[in-house]
Amino acid sequence: MMMKKQLLLLVVMLLPMVVSAHDIEVQNGDGVTIYYNYTNDNTELAVTFRGSRFDSYSDEYTGNVVIPEEVTYMNRTRKVTSIGDYAFSCCSNLTSATIPNSVTSIGYASFDRCSKLTSVTIPNSVTNIGKAAFWDCSKLTSITIPNSVTYIDNLAFYSCSNLTSVTIGNSVMSIGENVFVGCNKISNVNILVTDYAAFCNNSIVALIRNAIYTSPKISLIDFEGKEIQGYVIPDGVTGVGSSAFYNCSGLTSVTIGNNVISIGDEAFCGCFGLTSVTIPNSVTSIGNSAFWNCI
Repeated sequence: MMMKKQLLLLVVMLLPMVVSAHDIEVQNGDGVTIYYNYTNDNTELAVTFRGSRFDSYSDEYTGNVVIPEEVTYMNRTRKVTSIGDYAFSCCSNLTSATIPNSVTSIGYASFDRCSKLTSVTIPNSVTNIGKAAFWDCSKLTSITIPNSVTYIDNLAFYSCSNLTSVTIGNSVMSIGENVFVGCNKISNVNILVTDYAAFCNNSIVALIRNAIYTSPKISLIDFEGKEIQGYVIPDGVTGVGSSAFYNCSGLTSVTIGNNVISIGDEAFCGCFGLTSVTIPNSVTSIGNSAFWNCI
């Protein structure tokens, strides 16, 4: 009887050591095993790490990882809708990650310190990028943030020291603190312009400028990937936001629509390539330094 009690006590003591935080693990067709947690009342999946802590195992993800849109497990298929907190954290041998169109959020520190990560594909379904998501991914040289993203949290790309080019969709309405601090090689920022009204009315350029703390060349890129040089602000726009075109040095001409009433502070500041601007009679106010350094 005493031996049975001792055996039971030993089992109870060992339980916390073998409990796994991930709910399921499924191998892709390419042989890569991905770990998941159930979310949304067990109807969806979040990619996670292996074990009970993000550092329980080292390098559970290596090489190229392609995350599927949906996973079938025990005869039930669920969509993969998020990258969980710390999912790929400290996976120092992860080289690339492809995120599917089913994912809407990238979690806290999800790829932080992935020191060999050279490529990550963020789909046009993701709406927010979590705090420190790509902290110290020192091999990343370029990143494209699609038009679906509205929020980039603090420190998201902090210390990505080899990042030289950033492409950001014009739906971003909020950028946290120190997002690009330590990214000292950034030389060009491209803004994907698909919704002209949204772009003109918000201050995305100012947000980016504040997040980087420097003034690299900012280019406007249309949905076909071509740099916009002649820009026509459509009649549906009623105002040009502050810093809307700040330092867009590739811009050569602007025609402002007939319904625009105001042009914000520094709206075209630093557009030193600008040679022609057409301002309609509807405009009643032009902000401070709106055309400063338009040489």
